[in-house]
This record gives sequence, structure tokens and C-alpha cells, in this order.
Amino acid sequence: MTTKAASSKSVFGRRTALGMLGGAAAAAAFAGTSRTALSANASIDVVHFFSGADHPMELVIRAFNQKNTGVTAVSRQEGTTYEAITQKAMAGIAAGRPPAVLTTGWKLASFAKHTLGALDIRKVGAAGDAILANYSDAAVKMVTVEGAVLGIPWALSTPVLYINMDLWRAAGLDPAKLPTTVEELYPNLAQLQQKTGKAALVYEVNEWLPQAFIQNAGGDVLDAQGRPVMDSAEAIYGMEKFVEPHRKGLWKPISISEMITAFQSGALCTMVTSSARLSGVKAQTSFEIKLTKTPGLEGRPRRMNSGGNFLSVLARNSEQQAASLEFLKFCGTAEAMELWLKTGYLNTTKHQLAVPAGHEAAYAQLADGLTPETVWPGARGLEALKAHSDWISRVVNGQASVADGMKGSKAAVSRLLA
Repeated sequence: MTTKAASSKSVFGRRTALGMLGGAAAAAAFAGTSRTALSANASIDVVHFFSGADHPMELVIRAFNQKNTGVTAVSRQEGTTYEAITQKAMAGIAAGRPPAVLTTGWKLASFAKHTLGALDIRKVGAAGDAILANYSDAAVKMVTVEGAVLGIPWALSTPVLYINMDLWRAAGLDPAKLPTTVEELYPNLAQLQQKTGKAALVYEVNEWLPQAFIQNAGGDVLDAQGRPVMDSAEAIYGMEKFVEPHRKGLWKPISISEMITAFQSGALCTMVTSSARLSGVKAQTSFEIKLTKTPGLEGRPRRMNSGGNFLSVLARNSEQQAASLEFLKFCGTAEAMELWLKTGYLNTTKHQLAVPAGHEAAYAQLADGLTPETVWPGARGLEALKAHSDWISRVVNGQASVADGMKGSKAAVSRLLA
């Protein structure tokens, strides 16, 4: 049985967060980087799912190309989700044309090793260890599977509560008293909906946000050995709390893109989604937005999860590998991370960078300690992830009770991971 990339215990703790914010910059000496394997104009494909010419990913790629290192990074958006771009990468690998660098979700770390053939960055070239020295130990741990470091820990996010503060005040709620538990939040939602006539809440419908509820209830999706345990009493309790506002008419499930649009237009009072969405959300709004930690469950310790991605090297020939390392070397600099943090993702490096305005709650949640996103093990991990997500959708949409849905998920995932 393939083990998870990290245990379900918090790997991002208070010391880690403080180290990210105020630690000394990494001693990253790249004098040993060799370009002997590079042609005069080596070109690599960097595959991701970020759209827009001014997206920070494009800014990073553009800044790298302006360095004239002898390597040109070609931006390729091939889908809008980790699953979509991973499937495209699999097709490219089968055709003998793998992307050089793939933006890979944390949750697919084991899959990337066993199915995509992601390389241990320390073995790609001499600069691998120096590149990794820029990143926190906890972040590097999240991309380590069975002793192999499968890339650089590029993006880190965590789910947070977004509040339209104009609507919050209009509903007569105290702006100085924001909810810390769902037991406090849900009555607030009822008041918001009644007083403003707006939709109260939208949760993301996927496997990521439910993980937070399951963990805050004391459960897990997979245990430390990678076995499905999402049908435990604790996990079921967490999922019941997750779907409660929908059952009460306070949450109408819609897609993430519809959720963002509704919030930006002022038609939605609150939403819980990735902290990394803030910059995009703010760009299209004129009202005050407040981010708070995702409310926990009363009487139970908070155990929030992280999410995001790493940049893995899938290149098969030595020149493409050396060129990929040249790009990853730049990604490890403070210059590149400052550009990347414009997304709203959290700082995974040891570079001393300021917290972007509005992101204080996300960094506070990071300081509390975050667990990894669920890492789906083995060659069929992508299928197991989809099976679990499908059962989550059935539960949310009322096609299955929470208990039956979690049992169904366990059965399906068990078959795929056997």
C-alpha cells in the first residue's frame, strides 16, 4: 500500500508560519548549476490551469524569460482543474510528449510519482538541493512521497470564510463579532437572508472543503496508512454539519464560478472557499470584504487543512530536465514568490515577505497549524479522488444520506485503492 505524502497531523504549525513570514532568507547558492546539457535556445512547456495574460503565473513565466538564461518557458493552460490538466498530461505521456513542468495538486502527489513519473528534484540536477533550500521544511515534506521530493512546493492555500461586510451591517449584525464556529455562523446566515433578501451562503462542493469539516469533527478521509475512513462517526458528524445549511434553505449549491460571480455582484452574503481567490474576487467588487478563519465545530478542536500545488518535472530527456531546473531555480527566488503571492496563495518559502493586505486570517489559520490536503495514493488515486467527490455531491444534493454517502465513498475508494 502506497503511503500518504504526509500524515494527517499538522505539518504547518506556528513556528513554520512565523518562519515563512520572518525567517532568514534561504542560503540558495546556485553556482553549481550546470548548463552543459542546454542548447542555445532550450524551450520547456509549463502546464497549468490559470487563465488571463496578467495572472501571476504568467508574470512569473514572463519575468523568467526576461532573464535570458538560455531557456524559454512556454505557458500552456490545459484545463481549469488539477484533474483536467493531469489527464491531459497523461495523454501527452502516452504519446511520448510529456510536459516538462506540470502544476500538480498536492492531493495527486502519490499519483504523480507512480503514474506520471514525476522526478525527484534532487536527482534531476546538481541545483536541486539548493532550490529546495528556499522552501520551508514543512512545505518540502508535503511534496515528499516515499523519500522522493517530487518538485517545488509552489502554491499553498486554506479555506476561509468570505463576508460581504456591507450586507453584514445591513442585516444588523455586529462587524466586531464575527463567527468562530458554525453554531454561531448558521443563525447569522438566517438573519442575513431574512434582512437582506440575498442568498446567505455558498460552500464549495468538492472533496477539499468537506475534509475541513471531517477533520474539525475529529475524523479523517484517509488514515495515516492511506486507508479510507470517511465513514467514521466523527466524519459523519462533520459532514452533517457541512450539509446543515443546505437542508435549512440557507445554501443553494452552485458551481464555484457561479459562486464567485454571485459574491462579486453583491447577490451572496458569505462563501467559504480558497484563500487564494481573494485577489480575483476583490478586483471585481466595490464593497468591503472580510476574511475570517473557517468556523470550526463547537466543543471540538480545529484541525484545518491546506491545499494547493507543486511544480513537478515530467521531462524525459536530459536537456529538458536541465532546462526545467533552470526555471524552478527562478521560481525559488524572492522575486518570483513576490509575483506569485499576488494570487493570494500563502508564502511557502523562507524569504522574508510581507503579508498581503486582507490575508491576515489565512496566515493566522496557517499559524494555527494546517494538515495536508488528502493525498490519494497509488496508480488509481485520481479515480479514487473522483469517486469520493461524486459521493460528496450525492450527499449535498440529497441523493444519499450522509451516513450512506460516506459508506458508499469508502466502498468505492477501497476497491480502487486495493
